[in-house]
Amino acid sequence: MFAAAGALSGTPLAPRPACRGALGRNDRAPRVPSKTARLLVRPLKAVEEPRRSETSAEDVPADLETVCADPVCSTRLVVNGQDLPAFEDVSTAHFRIRNGVVRTPLVRSRQLSAVTEMNIFLKHEWQQATGSFKERGARNSLLALTDEQRKKGVVAASAGNHALALAYHGAELGIPVTVLMPSIAPLTKITKCRALGANVILEGDSIADAALAAQAYVRDEGMKYINGFDDFNIIAGAGSVGLEILEDAENIDAIVVPVGGGGLIAGVALAVKTINPNVQIIGVEPSRCASMAAAMEAGEVVKVTMPGPTLADGLAVPAVGPRSFEVLRTRVDKLVTVSEKDISVALLRLVELEKLIQEGAGAAGIAAVLAGKLPELKGKNVAVLLCGGNIDTSTLGNVLERGLVNDERLIRFSCVVPDRPGGIAGLCATIAFVGASIKQINHERAWLQDDSHSVQVTVTCELTGPQMADHLYEALAEKYPVDFTRPKGNLSGERAAALNRNGQSPAAPPAPAAPAKAGQLPAPKLYDYDTIVNNVKPSRALVEAVEDAFAQLANGKVDVPMPMHIGVAETAAAGPGDCHIKGGYIEGAPTWTVKLANVSFYKNVEKGLPAGSGVFVVCDAANGGPKAILHENRYLTDLRTGAAGAVAVKHLAAKRAKSVAFIGTGVIAESMARSTATVFGFEEAFAYSRDVSKAQTFCDKMSEELGYPFAACGSAEDAVRAADVVFTQTPGGEWVLEESWLRPHALIVCSGSDQPTKNEIPPNVLKKAKVVTDITAQCARVGEVRSAIAAGVMTAEDVHAELGQIVSGKVKGRKGKELIVCDLTGTGAQDAAIGSYVMDVLD
Repeated sequence: MFAAAGALSGTPLAPRPACRGALGRNDRAPRVPSKTARLLVRPLKAVEEPRRSETSAEDVPADLETVCADPVCSTRLVVNGQDLPAFEDVSTAHFRIRNGVVRTPLVRSRQLSAVTEMNIFLKHEWQQATGSFKERGARNSLLALTDEQRKKGVVAASAGNHALALAYHGAELGIPVTVLMPSIAPLTKITKCRALGANVILEGDSIADAALAAQAYVRDEGMKYINGFDDFNIIAGAGSVGLEILEDAENIDAIVVPVGGGGLIAGVALAVKTINPNVQIIGVEPSRCASMAAAMEAGEVVKVTMPGPTLADGLAVPAVGPRSFEVLRTRVDKLVTVSEKDISVALLRLVELEKLIQEGAGAAGIAAVLAGKLPELKGKNVAVLLCGGNIDTSTLGNVLERGLVNDERLIRFSCVVPDRPGGIAGLCATIAFVGASIKQINHERAWLQDDSHSVQVTVTCELTGPQMADHLYEALAEKYPVDFTRPKGNLSGERAAALNRNGQSPAAPPAPAAPAKAGQLPAPKLYDYDTIVNNVKPSRALVEAVEDAFAQLANGKVDVPMPMHIGVAETAAAGPGDCHIKGGYIEGAPTWTVKLANVSFYKNVEKGLPAGSGVFVVCDAANGGPKAILHENRYLTDLRTGAAGAVAVKHLAAKRAKSVAFIGTGVIAESMARSTATVFGFEEAFAYSRDVSKAQTFCDKMSEELGYPFAACGSAEDAVRAADVVFTQTPGGEWVLEESWLRPHALIVCSGSDQPTKNEIPPNVLKKAKVVTDITAQCARVGEVRSAIAAGVMTAEDVHAELGQIVSGKVKGRKGKELIVCDLTGTGAQDAAIGSYVMDVLD
């Protein structure tokens, strides 16, 4: 747990801890009473590895690979152009790294053995110093370098555990390590790699982009590229896991191994099958990225398309390594896949039964066992690899909660009760009688139009499991019309039939609509603020939805009318405030959206109320009827504004931008920071607000949440001068920066001017800069462009492009070192995109 906790914290990792069952530097490894094992595991040659110069990469062009000219290499088995490691290479690696990595314990799990009816042994690879098995291959690869290669250093492309492992062992061995990370890399891992002394460079939007950029370091600086899962020595080092399992336990029948790029299972299979061919090697992949299964079926490496992200992000490799594939193809006995639900339940079980925190990839093997994917192993001795424990704390909380839902220990239902004194109390008494615990309860009167004497109540309860859920439903159904939300696939056929007989839906939304009368469209469903906030978070998927909306807008596939603005003048009875009405439809989408956003009601703050509010009305594109009312109180507006800012940074910021400034530190600034963090990695941030305490609160909150330092500045000038990217999101009444403060390559993303009376950026800045808008016609009417046009320094024709034109590739964005202003006034296309996205999430 020590290593995992250090890996989560973002701080430099402490020296590797001693763990129970692990060996110290001078300890001897325990051996099973097997002459064969003792003979084969002993190093077969000197520790000095034959000098190799192969170079492999994740999507690195083939011309980066070189042929080993060493005479020893000529004896290697070469299949389909790949020289494959042999058992001797695994044995040598095992001996070579023995004093540099933790010999992790193999421990029998009494609880999991009882649950699965197998004899389960857990291999605790998360106890390595950086929290994963990757250290074995990384150290082996570094120790195999020639003296000349050690001096020049190594380069790798990684967004996760491979980068941490190389950085850690590079620092221990005095070997320079350069890691190219894509913009999607978690900020905590960027920070940790740098803290370990690695030279971290952010390059591109994917691992493939980062790997391609490694060409320059291999060709120009002579560095050795170390692929995270397909390097010769990576596979050999990973194989030491298999040797330790055979040494530490007798009569193992099967070893269950998570599969990503294939290096771990290839090494384990090579080692284990050589010693004991009767041990089954079983691979586990996430169902959303079963690339090894696809390769086995095709007989060659193929690239799979992922339908969406997976909790097991460490296994999300669309194409397995060709060398790993060739090693594994004749040695694997079975490949199975696990769903997102299986993984979340496994993470929950490991926390509850074993008191262990694993990342999604680390729990994949247990997920397969618990989900009943391996019934043939009942009664047998099964070793399961827990390969990594690096999971973000917020992600862990969300996953565990979903695990409780999938376990039917957290359930939500709605029912209709009499609107009279004691009505809700009677409902609570029924829940208490069953033994359930109420976690949240809400009630609404307005949405039951046909019954003015009843109230609709939505309840979230904590239960002991499906049996209590059934009892709760039966108790409630006797008294009230009740509608349960239960995980898909958890209802038995009998229970589903019973629900359907009562006219209820097994997977109903939190606030069901009243049934439609003949000849009428169904009434819309209401989703309250809490439901939306709890289920819709800033994410890369949300940013991509908004990004696609911009592209469709540029392609003429979006119908977006000009926004309507209603100004509410300040009187004794009203205001001041503003109302914006926007909407749009993206061609081919199942829904279209109209949004009512009320903003700048600043007197509300004096009453303890928010200054903004709003609703989304999502309509069915097939029949035009309102499908849902999202009572989001500007939460979704803030999210989609932040997503638009992230899209702007992704396509317009300088590639090596490292610092960002926020002028204005309210909810829009938070949304910009969170959304941008999903697609671009900054190293430091600066913030300014007229209220110093608000700026400091913002910085403290964002530093902790995003994993890189935020500093509050005493002036806007100090913040802007230090930044490569500047976000401005103030009420827009006056200029917030000056031209002389800006760096020559700065990107300014301004979102405060959303009506004709607002202006944040001096016109001379727009005159000097390349100007990009979300919608030029709209910005010329209400945005920063309007102010520059009014000042006579530019016309609408001077706008370089709309953001959608750059996203879709119709117009090139940045060209080298140039000042860019992106004027965001908000578009109905964004609202339409987020409306559809939210409906997908909530449904």
